[in-house]
Amino acid sequence: MSQPVLEVSKLCMHFPVQQGCFSRAKQWVKAVDDVSFSILAGQTLGLVGESGCGKSTIARCLVRLLEPTGGVIRLLGRDITHLSQRSLRKIRQDVQLMFQDPADALNPRMDVRHIIEEPLVVMGEGNHRTRQARVLELLERVGLPASSLTKFPHEFSGGQRQRISIARALSHCPKLLVLDEPVSALDAPVQSQVLNLLMELQRELGLAYLFISHDLSVVRHVSDRVAVMYAGKIVEEAEADKLYRAPRHAYTRALLAAVPTHEAPANHPLLMGEPPSPIDPPLGSAFGRRIGHPLAEATVGLDLTPVEIEPGHLVAPDPCALSPRDVQQLGIILPSSVCPP
Repeated sequence: MSQPVLEVSKLCMHFPVQQGCFSRAKQWVKAVDDVSFSILAGQTLGLVGESGCGKSTIARCLVRLLEPTGGVIRLLGRDITHLSQRSLRKIRQDVQLMFQDPADALNPRMDVRHIIEEPLVVMGEGNHRTRQARVLELLERVGLPASSLTKFPHEFSGGQRQRISIARALSHCPKLLVLDEPVSALDAPVQSQVLNLLMELQRELGLAYLFISHDLSVVRHVSDRVAVMYAGKIVEEAEADKLYRAPRHAYTRALLAAVPTHEAPANHPLLMGEPPSPIDPPLGSAFGRRIGHPLAEATVGLDLTPVEIEPGHLVAPDPCALSPRDVQQLGIILPSSVCPP
């Protein structure tokens, strides 16, 4: 198997909580805590979870808009976790971030020609003639006419603006695109067009995608593998078809139960309660505390890092979220004073 384009190992991002300008941090917001995954060339990893679970924080860490407080990020085999800004200049050609709202991501004072050309100018690539040819090539690739060159972002629809964002992201021929809710601000028909464009570009260019979304129906359409986040941690990861067909973690089942569908609803319980505060996350199973599971206290001290329950299918060994059969299969040892679920 070829080397992954992206490898993330035990990634942590903790933000200090300060009471005043000169006070020391006494608490930390654990936005991302011990997250690991990898993405191969031509593969899409979907990252899903509730708002506030840490998905967008991961995206900003991967492109080094944030410097992680722990863990390792390897891009094309190179450790970029703590590279200086000067060293990152070259690396950023290989990874690009696309934001949710293209209206905010595009400079309203620049026309399309300069928006797409700007990354090439910053990196000192080519001359004016070659850059203009590259801009025209990118516009054609994303399905926009040459007449768009002299127009400004406000003259385009939301879907067209996202196409401009895609063209700009492709200007340096990156190997990885981090897509943070790229279609959630678009109407359903336009969503389909943009998603089909992204999938077509992936086939042609061999791009790797990290596709972040709260919309599980969209994620299923575009992803090869899906990772489910809860309270700053990944609790389950598997091939998309397998995860949607036979989820093992109770939180994954609850997310799937909340997906609107025309079919008969699956036999998955709806999730009640609120996710824990990232400032003071509970010890042990955060999911178990949320649902008031009788084994929640017994999980304190357990290593809940996802393990392989079957080939290619990882799940957190949390007895509060797994069936008794899965608890037995994973060999989870509980105190003798508590009863199995």
